Amino acid sequence: TNTTYLLFKGWSGVWLEGDNANVRAIQSSFRNALSDRKLVVLERFITASNINDLFAEGGVPDEPDLLSIDIDRNDYHVWNAIETIKPRVVIIEYNAIFRPGCRFVVPYVSDAQWDGSSNFGASLEALAELGNIKGYALVASSFAGCNAFFVRKDSLGDNFFAPGCVVTHFEPPRYFLYQKLGHPRKVEM
Repeated sequence: TNTTYLLFKGWSGVWLEGDNANVRAIQSSFRNALSDRKLVVLERFITASNINDLFAEGGVPDEPDLLSIDIDRNDYHVWNAIETIKPRVVIIEYNAIFRPGCRFVVPYVSDAQWDGSSNFGASLEALAELGNIKGYALVASSFAGCNAFFVRKDSLGDNFFAPGCVVTHFEPPRYFLYQKLGHPRKVEM
């Protein structure tokens, strides 16, 4: 995950996971962090209407250092719905088949899950627009074209190269680097 390294560096956090098999794997792999209360796992299916309540249930502070959103479908809609916390950094999965200049957001269906196709998430363009509205600047994307990194504008300082635009930070889909992790193997709409 995007955050496992941080957990082993002493950070703490809340992991929201809707799949029971994944929760069992987390409980097995992170037994020590769970028993030390460095990690809290809530088995909940995330929606735009319940995300703020889930943060409260998990004890997430008002200004966490990092929020990672990777729910393989409604990422954009969930980020848009977040009102109760203002993380300093947001990592969010984007759909890299949509190049800069294309604004794509999958229609919201509260109980939808990734179906194995390329009809998921949102383009980097759409996420950058949303981030800007929410007070965040795009600062980077992962080489594999999976994750975009946003920093809250009041936390930017002079720590990032300009310009922080979609054209600068877009990375094309290199999902083959993560094939075993469940990212798309085929492109279809």
